[in-house]
Amino acid sequence: MPPALGNVTSKMLGDAGEHYALSQLTFAGKPASKMPDGWAGYDLAVETGQGLVRVSVKTRKETANWKAGSWFIFDERLECEWLVFIFLPVSGAPRAWLVPFSLARELGNKPRATRKDPHNRDMSFAKLNREPLCRYENNWSLIRDL
Repeated sequence: MPPALGNVTSKMLGDAGEHYALSQLTFAGKPASKMPDGWAGYDLAVETGQGLVRVSVKTRKETANWKAGSWFIFDERLECEWLVFIFLPVSGAPRAWLVPFSLARELGNKPRATRKDPHNRDMSFAKLNREPLCRYENNWSLIRDL
């Protein structure tokens, strides 16, 4: 029996985020392909017209205590060119920011030395909604310098 609508697993949410990004990129004229599950470093390969780029997709959904969470977490050791941060609110359409990996690494919260995984960075929802990152919302054309 399939899970109830409210019981979406983190795997299901992640897969849905990847497929959402895949379709939006392709609709924007950037044909994309999903990598196999478990592929290291990135989730999508995208043809930009100037060659393939690697894209990692991070998906979160709004929950009762989402403001207390660390938000989007990404590994600063990733080998990709773009990060897609997808937020699924309780009501309304998904929101997405397509940010060059180098900019996300620069602006993401730096991990403390005591962190269990010191290579993980956090990107807060607040930062995504402020300059300069707010300019990258719905950047499906993958424009680097906005």
